[in-house]
Amino acid sequence: MLLSVKPRFAEQILAGTKTVEFRRSWAVEPVGLAVVYSSSPVQRLVGIVEIEGAVVASPTSIWTKCRARGPGLERKELMEYFAGKDQAYGVLLGGLTLPAKPVPPKSLFRSFRPPQSYRYLSATELRRIGKQFGLVEEPE
Repeated sequence: MLLSVKPRFAEQILAGTKTVEFRRSWAVEPVGLAVVYSSSPVQRLVGIVEIEGAVVASPTSIWTKCRARGPGLERKELMEYFAGKDQAYGVLLGGLTLPAKPVPPKSLFRSFRPPQSYRYLSATELRRIGKQFGLVEEPE
């Protein structure tokens, strides 16, 4: 999946200090990996993170269950983000792979439009990203 993240939070994920990503909605299909897109003004693919699972609960319970994982924000800010929502998602982040340098998405996608929150990637798109990140060997 391609996960759009504000630069402030993308930096924390890359530094390993934020290992939970809070979302107002989350994928129906199981997700094993997320390509982190740091939104404007960075506008680059900055990492690939393993998804260990997701906690689904009320916003208050999400904070209680996930705050020890490095939430990257204060409780008040999280409650404002989840205002009006009965259900919240805490996406548990695991291992991280970084590219040699951040990747401009337009170099990989013909017509790139950043997702509002996230979008699924096709196998072809994921393979293309994997090559850029050095995860897929080029055939000789």
